[in-house]
Order: sequence, then structure tokens, then C-alpha cells
Amino acid sequence: MTVDLPDTLRAAIDVELARQPAGALTAAVAALTEAYAHGRPSPIADQAWQAAYLAVRLPATYASVAAVLAQVSGEILGGVRSLLDLGAGPGTATWAALDRCTALTTATQVDRSQSLLGAGARLGAAVLAGRALTLSQHTADLSDTSDWQAADLVIAAYALSELAPAARASAVRAAWRAAAQLLVIVEPGTVPGFERIHDARAALIAAGAAILAPCPHEGTCPMRNGERIDDWCHFAVRLPRTRQHRQLKGGTLGYEDEKFAYVVATRGTAADRPLARVLRHPRIEKGRILLSLCTPDGAVRRVVKRRDPSWHAARKTAWGDGWRPAPDDQSD
Repeated sequence: MTVDLPDTLRAAIDVELARQPAGALTAAVAALTEAYAHGRPSPIADQAWQAAYLAVRLPATYASVAAVLAQVSGEILGGVRSLLDLGAGPGTATWAALDRCTALTTATQVDRSQSLLGAGARLGAAVLAGRALTLSQHTADLSDTSDWQAADLVIAAYALSELAPAARASAVRAAWRAAAQLLVIVEPGTVPGFERIHDARAALIAAGAAILAPCPHEGTCPMRNGERIDDWCHFAVRLPRTRQHRQLKGGTLGYEDEKFAYVVATRGTAADRPLARVLRHPRIEKGRILLSLCTPDGAVRRVVKRRDPSWHAARKTAWGDGWRPAPDDQSD
């Protein structure tokens, strides 16, 4: 899946970046990228760091949130009228939700950085032009959950890593209490990121949540306790790089792949979730396709042969997709 920023959002980001000296911005991008690569907290210390976030982390976070929301049906997201964006930064998850949540009328953004929220307000002036959305912002650390207001959809994107383990567990419970319909948690697609998602999933199931994605069940996670097909459960989304983005990161490719882990919990039923989830790139061989799947029976491998009714579906299936075999499928 490839996700690009809307033109209005990209143009607004370019305005922010133009305010920074090129040298300071390049240095801040390098420091920020290194912090994310090593799983370290990344305080937005000054305006150069803030601009660096807008340049390289906002597009990646936007893409991962958009990819996660793409796994939720339009019927469900079409009923979302209010959003609580936790650890919002410059409102990244809010802007990603706008396209899928067509009935959204109110959004509340919470972040400890008043500076990033201010940048988000400036971005919002461009992104929300002509759209009737009431936006409010609150400066607060996510360890303080006392003022969180209920919303149909609650999103915490790349936010749990900023909290100590005890505060993280409390924040997950509070986020679920605030979620009238859906809770979406997204973390980096690293081993520590997956561990945070795994812990959040367990807490949500204990609280009575149904898991809508990526898991096709509420049973034991096979990536932690059963036969491992991969080292950890994570997915990826591709985002195009602008010329400036390539220059700032010293890259040559016209794209980059953002890896992420996530969980979507619902207070409704999960009746429309797929029977399985593809856990890694399908392996295509002569006359057959090998799928690594998470299923209610654990982590399994399926071999779809050319003669099987699911052959054409398997050829179009990618890493991270839901898998619904044809009714008469006889694959191994």
C-alpha cells in the first residue's frame, strides 16, 4: 500500500520548513532520525527539531495511521463523528483520519508540546479550509488522563513509547474508557513497538474489547507464545519522498517504507473481520503461493495452488491484508 500526503497538507508543511535555515534543518533531521531508529525519546527541543518532525516523521506517521484505518470498514468509520487524538503532535493522526471519517465534526488533540500543537493549528488552517470541523487542543502529558473526553474514535499514534510502563498501562485503560466506538493504537514496527502493542492488546481484551484488526481473534498471540512465523508482528506502508525529503535524509530512492505495529479495538462486534491476516510477504513459486497467516488456530502456513478457488485472490494478496479463502478452497 502506498500513501501520500494531501496536496494541501504538503503545501502547509513546505511553508513551515521554509522558515528554517537549511543547515539547522538538516542537522535536526539527522538527530531525529537517529533517535527514532534507536527507540529513544525524541523531545522536540526547538523550532529546527519541530520542522524536522514535520519534514520526515509526519509523513511516515500519517501513512501508517492511514494504512491502519484502511483495515476498518467504511461503514464503521462513516459513523465516527468525534475524535480524540492522543500524543497528537502537529495533529498527524487527525489529518489522516479526515479522509476516511467523512462524518467527523469534532476533533480534540492532546500533546505535551505546545509548540507542536501550534504547528498543528497552522497546518489545520490549510487542511480544514472549507470543512466544518471543530478543532480543540490541550497541552498535557499523556500520563495525566483526568481530562480526556469521550469520543467515537480515539487514536494514539507513536505515543506509548513516550511513557513509562506503569503510565503506559494506565493510558491504554483510559483511552479505552474514552473510546465510545473505536480505539486505534499504532507504534513503530520494531520489537519494542510490537511488545507495547501486545501488552495493549492483552489489556483491551481483559477490559472486554473486541479486536477488529490486525488480529482475527482474541486468543493468545501466536507471535509471542506459539510457533513463530516471523520474529514479531508488524506491517509496512510505502510513502513517496519529495526531492527535499531525499536531500534531508541523504536518500536516493523516491520512496521509503514505514514499518509499524498496531491494534484496533471496538465496542461493537468484529463479525466482519477477516478469517486470517497475512503476516509477511506472500511467497510466489511456480504453480503455488505460500501464505503465512495469523488465524484463530494460531500461526499457520497455507499453500494455495493454481487449481484452488482462492488462487486469483491469493495473487492479489499482500503483506498485512486480511485473508478470506473461497468457500470451496482446498489449500493445504
